[in-house]
Amino acid sequence: MPGTEEVDIVDDDDAVIGRAPLSDCLEKGLLHRAVAVLVQRSNGDYILQRRCETDLWNPGMWTISCTGHVKRGESYLQAAARELSEELGIGGSLRRLFKLKLPPLKEGSFTEHEWTSFFITATDDQVTPDPQELSGVMELAKAELERMVEGGPLTEDAKILLGRYLGSSKPKAAKH
Repeated sequence: MPGTEEVDIVDDDDAVIGRAPLSDCLEKGLLHRAVAVLVQRSNGDYILQRRCETDLWNPGMWTISCTGHVKRGESYLQAAARELSEELGIGGSLRRLFKLKLPPLKEGSFTEHEWTSFFITATDDQVTPDPQELSGVMELAKAELERMVEGGPLTEDAKILLGRYLGSSKPKAAKH
């Protein structure tokens, strides 16, 4: 069962309208907040994490470097820094690239319905994956990341968020 930590319930404009245990949000599909942090290496490679096999949400699937829920009263930036430290054992300067309201995503009896802030950090620090939260990490080049988004074993939210990131990171055509 997901943790009983409290999170803010938000509306379609991301304004706080209440609070509830995370387990209630997942059981009832209540809109809440989450973060995703993509780690990029100086050589241009990216890190993805593999979710723990015992996780109730997308076990064993690949996803963004680190992800997590925003606790009640916590900012998106605070949550991103906390998750980066908890899941990968690293810190770093975080830059928020966008915020996206994801469609409700179902897995078994749970429904994730989130406003997600997407951050990026650039670091070559050694990652130390938390074995309670993930079963491993991999580094891959941008072309490999694009292939994963198009058809790899990625969580649905990762496909949406990384698709948005990759689409926004492509060079813009020159205007004539």
